[in-house]
Amino acid sequence: MNIGSLMKYHRLRNGMTQAELSEGICSVSHLSKIESNKYTPHKETLEDLFNRMKIAWEIETHVYKNFENKLREFIGYAIYYDLESMENLYMALQKDEEYLQSTDLLNKYELYKLRYYLFKKDMSKAKQQMLLIDKLTQTFNASEKIISDVISVMYHIAIGNDNHAEQLYAKIDEDVDIRNSTNIFEGEYFYQRAWLLHKRAQYDKSSYYAGFAIDHFQKDCNYIRLMHAQMLQAINFTNQDYYLWAEDLFSILIRNTKMMKQEELYHHTLYNFSVLQERMGNHENAYELLVKLKNMISKESAFYDSVLLNLLHTSIGTDRESSKTLEELRERANQSDEPYLKIQLTYFEKMKHSHQELYDYCEEIMFPFLNQFGDIREGRRMALRLAKYHTEKRNYEKAYFYYNYYNEKGDGDHEKEG
Repeated sequence: MNIGSLMKYHRLRNGMTQAELSEGICSVSHLSKIESNKYTPHKETLEDLFNRMKIAWEIETHVYKNFENKLREFIGYAIYYDLESMENLYMALQKDEEYLQSTDLLNKYELYKLRYYLFKKDMSKAKQQMLLIDKLTQTFNASEKIISDVISVMYHIAIGNDNHAEQLYAKIDEDVDIRNSTNIFEGEYFYQRAWLLHKRAQYDKSSYYAGFAIDHFQKDCNYIRLMHAQMLQAINFTNQDYYLWAEDLFSILIRNTKMMKQEELYHHTLYNFSVLQERMGNHENAYELLVKLKNMISKESAFYDSVLLNLLHTSIGTDRESSKTLEELRERANQSDEPYLKIQLTYFEKMKHSHQELYDYCEEIMFPFLNQFGDIREGRRMALRLAKYHTEKRNYEKAYFYYNYYNEKGDGDHEKEG
């Protein structure tokens, strides 16, 4: 406990000056050293000071223990992805935030507040919290420093600042051997690293770290986070053409996400399983999965757009009529400020025109857009299509450019056109 900080907290709440509190007990300078945590007083002095504020020291220790237990619960909810419980406890802790800030619980509380804001996708509050954590960094112990670095990685990935996230990982590796540490964030360290590599289309390396995350979450009985790591691994396997391994993982995920009532995760499992089916050439299965999913999710969700776009891609492979789906995309694109939807809409519309016009659009508009906005996965897929197209046309210089982009942005995996 930061005894001095607690004493100052209660003195100010009682509207007392240092002179009023210390009179007849100790000197003002002595009290000042206590309040700044430079000196730990004798038990008798401590009890006298708290008694003057009409606070029993024994009761105060129980109050502290109560908050310590609440914070431990809050951290547990964050680690085990119990978002509803975390939200309820956050509301309760907020009411006594002033008290927490006067104790040595402050650092962990502020760190996991950032984790909470990232859960809530409240990036405005997360940004403010990052500024506060930067100011607290010098007061962190070794364990808190690792937690701070990993949560900071999560923040920078969430805002798309992947380069800074990479730099933080390099710094963590310099400071500590995470595999030999007992840090409670070890699994999260591996998961976030796998996710960052996946975003960069480095599926082989991502699989390596996702495997460590799966092992850690499994040993820790962290079942919800385990499903997130398995999902990431299944997507990696899909992109590496390890279809049987991917299918096995998706089968487990479909069962477990439904059984554990993880609705959002279940929806994402169906979506990514449809991608696997499409890559395997099972176009009808992929189409039916997407239709089922489209009827499950809210039209207000950003995820709905992804399902709609994939449904259009898949309908091409099934030779199904897609005019209604295309019209729905047109309506959503017209109502949105998001340029990505308009780019995709034009792409599908041009499929009805000449082959030459479609590939001109892909080369002049779509590929530069994907490249500019860092959509590596889609950019690579488009580059591969353009490389094959220019190879057929014997435009070898352009074909080389696109093949080179495809290879530089990946790690040796094999994309299929679709």
